[in-house]
Amino acid sequence: MQGVQVDPCQFEFLFGLFSDFVERQSGQKFTGFQDNAYLESEEGYKQKLHGEGRDKLNVESWQESDIGSGKIVGNVISAIELSSNNTVPWQARFGVEQRPHHGLYLAQDDKALLKELEHTLYNLYRQDRDGACFDELVRLLGRKYSLLAYLMFLKDSSRYLPIATTSFDRAFELLGVDHKTTAKCSWENYVGFLDVINKVRLLLEGRLSNPVRLLDAHSFVWMLVAQMSQEGDLAENAKDFGRRELTERESIVRSRIGQGAFRKSLLDYWANACAVTSCANTSLLVASHIKPWARCDNDERLDPSNGLLLSPTLDACFDAGYITFADDRSIIISDALSPEDADRLGVDVGLKLSKITPQHCRYLQHHREHVFKGEGKVDGRS
Repeated sequence: MQGVQVDPCQFEFLFGLFSDFVERQSGQKFTGFQDNAYLESEEGYKQKLHGEGRDKLNVESWQESDIGSGKIVGNVISAIELSSNNTVPWQARFGVEQRPHHGLYLAQDDKALLKELEHTLYNLYRQDRDGACFDELVRLLGRKYSLLAYLMFLKDSSRYLPIATTSFDRAFELLGVDHKTTAKCSWENYVGFLDVINKVRLLLEGRLSNPVRLLDAHSFVWMLVAQMSQEGDLAENAKDFGRRELTERESIVRSRIGQGAFRKSLLDYWANACAVTSCANTSLLVASHIKPWARCDNDERLDPSNGLLLSPTLDACFDAGYITFADDRSIIISDALSPEDADRLGVDVGLKLSKITPQHCRYLQHHREHVFKGEGKVDGRS
């Protein structure tokens, strides 16, 4: 599985969409997974689920003499049938009629199966035989990928992860990853799945200043096709991006961070100076999208008319919706920015854009309607 790679351009593109999505949902800049209330509310349950499941397993109490008694299987069933467990499509809330059809319940009435199963589970949790135990559980319980991945996750949440094959296959496709998990339940395939998530983790660490856990990378990949799939045309946008030539994909990605062709086009248009203050120190100036990057199509992301070259302070205020600009070039300051803070930041009603085109006006209209914290808006959303 060493050959499976994440397309770096696809990752950067999706990271940009993810960052903007989290910022809109949480109202705070995305700087990491551990300090974001929205991510904690959506994904924090998984670590808690691991703790609850481990308590139910009570592995520390298992003895070899328990093998064949039913205790081990009973504890495993209790660790699965938690009301908070949405990682396995077999839970207590589905009703008792679902239970007899599962191998774990069938084993309670089959002494030979029970002994084999409990011996394997004992080795999984009390010995270091993970790969062999995984494939043995496939033989005993069938190719129930989500169940087996959850049992691995209970063993060690820093090394193993839950899986939902259809969703992760869709996410992997968006990331340019050639690894399928649907109908491919095996230890080899699971190791490949974990390897992809770890590669994503390393890429995330390269973009963030905070450490990233394997479970955080799992959340990132999962959210691409869960929460974010309801945000516009994510899949089509990503597929359109993937069809473009490498040089164009690199330009789109660099436009996100103010590098490459997009930044150069803004430097040319604004004559190497801030569009408002005329500050000419280009190392300080930010190439800012007027219509937010995440809400653009791939052509709009590279359109120089969708950009302003701004000083860092004005860029931060513009990006957060505390200021915008009218079609006559004049600044509009949000009531959400206090006069005292505006004064401290040097944001004055006399400021205006040095020039403007009808194409700029089209993007500025979107900014005024959907980003600016104007009358009746408390968080910048339309």
